[in-house]
Parts: sequence; C-alpha cells; structure tokens
Amino acid sequence: MLSSWKYTAPDHCSWFGVTCNSHGGKLSNVIGKFLELKVLSIPFNRIAGELPNEIWGLKSLEVIDIEGNLITGDLSMVDFSNLKKLKVLNLGFNRLSGKIHKSFEECKNLSVLNLTGNRIQGPIPDVLPVLPPQPRRALQDSRGNGVNKKGLSPFEWVLILVASLIVLILLVVIIVYFYMRNRRRSSRVDGINIIPSPPRSGNERLVIFREVGVPLTFNNVIEATGNFTSRNCIGSGGFGSTYRAEISPGITVAVKRLTVEMCQGVPQFNAEIRTLGRIRHSNLITLIGYYASPSEMFLVYNYLPGGSLEELIRDKRNHVIGLKMVHKIALDIAGALAFLHDDCNPRILHRDVKPSNILLDKDLKACLSDFGLSRLLEGFETHVTTGVAGTFGYVAPEYALACRVSDKADVYSYGVMLLELISDKRALDPSFAKEDNGYTIVFWARTLRREGRAEEVYCRNVGGGTGKCAAGSVEVGFDVYDGITFRETDDEASCKKIEAYST
Repeated sequence: MLSSWKYTAPDHCSWFGVTCNSHGGKLSNVIGKFLELKVLSIPFNRIAGELPNEIWGLKSLEVIDIEGNLITGDLSMVDFSNLKKLKVLNLGFNRLSGKIHKSFEECKNLSVLNLTGNRIQGPIPDVLPVLPPQPRRALQDSRGNGVNKKGLSPFEWVLILVASLIVLILLVVIIVYFYMRNRRRSSRVDGINIIPSPPRSGNERLVIFREVGVPLTFNNVIEATGNFTSRNCIGSGGFGSTYRAEISPGITVAVKRLTVEMCQGVPQFNAEIRTLGRIRHSNLITLIGYYASPSEMFLVYNYLPGGSLEELIRDKRNHVIGLKMVHKIALDIAGALAFLHDDCNPRILHRDVKPSNILLDKDLKACLSDFGLSRLLEGFETHVTTGVAGTFGYVAPEYALACRVSDKADVYSYGVMLLELISDKRALDPSFAKEDNGYTIVFWARTLRREGRAEEVYCRNVGGGTGKCAAGSVEVGFDVYDGITFRETDDEASCKKIEAYST
C-alpha cells in the first residue's frame, strides 16, 4: 500500500492516485489485486453493471457498502465463502436479484446487513440469528416469497393460486370501477385543476397540478427522459429512480419513476398524491404532476440544478463550506419539517430524512424531497405503528426497536444530518467498523462531547461565519441522543435554537 494511504485518514480523496466523483461507471476487476483491502465504501455513486467476481475473493474485507447505486447481478452466483472477516454488508437499493448463495453462512462475523430495495428471493441462510433486531426487520421486504426451507405442500400451493386468482379478479373490478367513475368526474378535483394529457392508447393521462409554461404530456415526458435511460438518471432510492427531463429549451423537470410493486393500488395512490399536490412551501420540492396506472407510475417535480446535500457533503472534503451556508441549510430543512408536522392538514411524517433527499437550487436554498415513505396522519394522532422504513444510520433507535414512529423520528434524522454537515464523518462511517456493533455518528459525537473534545466534531473545511452560528447546529445535532430527544425535542424547538445562535 502507498505510504500516503492511511486507513485512519478522514479524507481518502486526498490520497495519491485517488479521484473522487459521482459520474458513475463500472468497477474494474483490477480491484481484485488489492489483497489487503478491508473497507470498500462507494455508496450513492451511480455505479452500474455487475460487481467484478474478484471482489468476493478478497479475504481481508470487513466492510462492503455499495448502497444506492445501479448495480445488477444474481446473488445465487456469488460465493461468500472467502469473506469470513466481513462485518458490514450493505447492498441496499440496487438492482440485485436471485437467491442468496448458501456459502453466505460462512460470514460468521457479520453484524450489519442491509438488502432492502432489491429483488432478492428466497430465505436468508442461517447466519442471521446472530444479527440484531433492526437488520432483521429491514430484511422483511427483501425475502422474496418468504417460503420456509421445508417448502409448501401441493395443497398449499393450490390454495395460494386460488386466493391469488380471486384477489386479481377483485382488483380488476375495482380498477374498472374507479376508472369509469373518474371519467364522469369534473376535471377539477379538491380545488386542483387536473389537465388530462393526450393519451397514447386511449386510457393514459398525466395529472397536472402546476403549469410549467409548456404542455406536459405522457409522451413528451417519457421522451425527455430518453425512455428512462440510465444516462439521465440523477438518483435512486428504495421507491425508484429519478431522471432529468428537458421538456423544451430552458424548461427542465425531474421525473421520479416509482417501483409499482412497492406502491399502493391506483385508487389509494391517486388519493394520497392529490393530497400532496395541494402542499406549497418554499422549502419543499414542488410536485408538478403525476401519472399512475397498474403498470407504470411516476411523479414530476421541479428540477433543482444545485444537486443534493449528499453531493455537497461529499465535496466538502475538497472545498470549504461557510458556516452561514450550514446555518441556512439547517434552517431551511427545520422549517420544512415544522410545516409538514404542524401546519399540514393532514399532518405528514417524512420518515426518511437524509442528505440525498435534500435538494439545492442554484442559490443553495435547501428543499426537502421524496415523500415516498410518508404516512399521512389524521387529526391529532402523534404516532403511527408500522414496519421499519428509512435508512440505516438515520433511523431513531426507538423507531427501529419498537416500530413506532412519530415526528420525533424525523427530528432525530435531522440531527444526524446536521452532524454529517459540520463534521468529516458519515452516519455509518467506515471508520466505525472497528467499534461495537451499532456505533454511529451520534455515538461518536456524544463521546467527544462527554470527554470535553466537542470542537473535534467540526470538519476543518467548515469555515467562515461565526462560532455561535456553528454552535447552534452542533447543539441541535447533539440533542438527538440526549435524554430530551424523543420525549421533548421537536422541529420547532430545533429551528428556534439555530435561529438564536445566528445573531
């Protein structure tokens, strides 16, 4: 290994011969020559194609983190037997498929596993009983058909087939009913002008909430994305991928193509999206329109050219970020959460607040995006019981263990985001792999504060502005794990605390 390559160095992008970017591409099989490689961490880099087979032969690997890329491949062809030292395996939100190879049982040291957002089928090998409760819950959506190892009897298969046929018939009847009812309705629903686009095949239409200066039709939206080509993909997550679409010169939108299998039925989807279409706030991404059918669903948003906060944090290692900018972004997102939690009717929980879901315009105004994981709360309900959603590292402990989420869970994720913004660590930083299982940026920052070393939280590339301004952000970040967090802290209090430090 080159002498300048220090594993403990916080800025790997400064290593000789290393270039950091998010331009995508494929991994080369040359990686197989790094026989002593311990940490492979390349999340959210738009890497596509299959992983080189040489990776699975690197016996020293302890961490594999490739979350949020466009990686494909059949896991039934992967031999895990050489990865006996592996502690963290994060393959979430890619395009992997197939059953997990039985050799996975050789990974005896595995403590963190994330397979969500893929199309993995079949049972998980018996290595899982050693894992903590949170990863096991997160695997529920990746277990495919959920069939146990003994299989199903022919009689059970017949019952499943008959039940599926009945459900399918009912679904068709419901779809036809709502389609016929919608055709009779006025083009104005709940105070929103619904402008049907010229259909391609007689029953397809685009619902428009806001005009953009040119007509938006199903055809020109699809054509502007290049028929959803990877060249125009600007991000991907658990509910689908987002594409840049230039409708005409000077008019660009963002199109989020949803994974139909993970969405509600069309009638329920229509009801919830039309509710979101009424929401207006300067720090929430604007929903322009949508399309929904049993085979295709996508949302059309305004396009923000400043990229995501995820990219800004990643580039922070090479550029100085002013404290005034940190303060402004913190206030923008706190204001957006306060609006969703307190001023919306019905109230809305985001449930996946993280840097990649925060977008920036050309003036670096921050807007909260991606309500795909949101659940609407009626009346004065303060929590909802549900399956675990969200992203590892940003999910509040109480939420992960008890599956009960409230607006406090969003505030916890917001605090984690602030710590990432002012430090040189990520929520699940690779340098935490040597610590106890479950060690996150919150534990790291709390330890420094307890030892009187809180100033070490600040990244050297966060400069300018006032010390009080930075203190406001870091104090809110610290609050996420103090005793007041889940019982008392809310977004309004966080917002006021940051504002107080800005003067």
